[in-house]
Amino acid sequence: MYKALSTGLLGFSGRSLADDIPLAVKYGYGGIIVDIKAVSVTYSPSQLSELLAENKLKAAGFGLPLEFRGDQAVYDEGFKTLKKYFEFAQKAGIARCNTWIRPFSDTLDYRSNFKLHRERLTPVAKLAEEHGICLGLEFVGPETLRKGKAFGFIHNLDGLHELLDAIGTSGIGYLLDVFHWDTAGQVYADFKKIRGNERIAIVHINDAVKGRSLDMQLDQQRELPGATGILRIDEFMKGLEELNYDGPVAVEPFNAALKAMPVEDAVKATMAGINKVWPRN
Repeated sequence: MYKALSTGLLGFSGRSLADDIPLAVKYGYGGIIVDIKAVSVTYSPSQLSELLAENKLKAAGFGLPLEFRGDQAVYDEGFKTLKKYFEFAQKAGIARCNTWIRPFSDTLDYRSNFKLHRERLTPVAKLAEEHGICLGLEFVGPETLRKGKAFGFIHNLDGLHELLDAIGTSGIGYLLDVFHWDTAGQVYADFKKIRGNERIAIVHINDAVKGRSLDMQLDQQRELPGATGILRIDEFMKGLEELNYDGPVAVEPFNAALKAMPVEDAVKATMAGINKVWPRN
């Protein structure tokens, strides 16, 4: 495993890779997550891979540049441009991509929503596979997100496995987030269900808010890793180690206090949080 930086995940949107690389180097990150749309405009694939290599940083992946959850026309238009981004990533040596599954719908029952996800994500997964990219899907765990919604949807590991089986390609796997892992009720033994470390595209770590049980946690209110000790992050990291996971670990805290800091202070504080929970062998 290696520590990866994404200032976007920390709440700082619109920053350039050129601005973030010096911070990643200064504070000891081993990789950096890129905005594939932005970097494909600014750099050629070879320029990007050379820039990262010069700074001893790994290409830690990118978010899926496609909205697949809603309007069919939006999906169709976005899918037309997806191949060029996957081609760029392949040439630049970026082999990890990720997205998330909304755990509810106001309009589609479970089976109808499942059918929609299977039909839309299958061609995406096949395209990823053709370009040597692992597409990681994230289940979103908090019960509070499903309350009051018309229909619940995939929100745990078993539900995600049903979708992975339905899609049926090796180009698709997991984004594992300790917050969603714990709020979904997953336990250490569940790591035995993970179907190979090569299918984990990326890992997110953080901590939960004090004063709330796991079933009362709110998705976009979290803490830095090790800040409260509510999440069982030691077990989570041990499970990843036993899988021999060798990919990026990034922090996604959704934390207002962190976002209010100067970006360099936030990057430094984030690394301090990572180091609190990082396995010491």
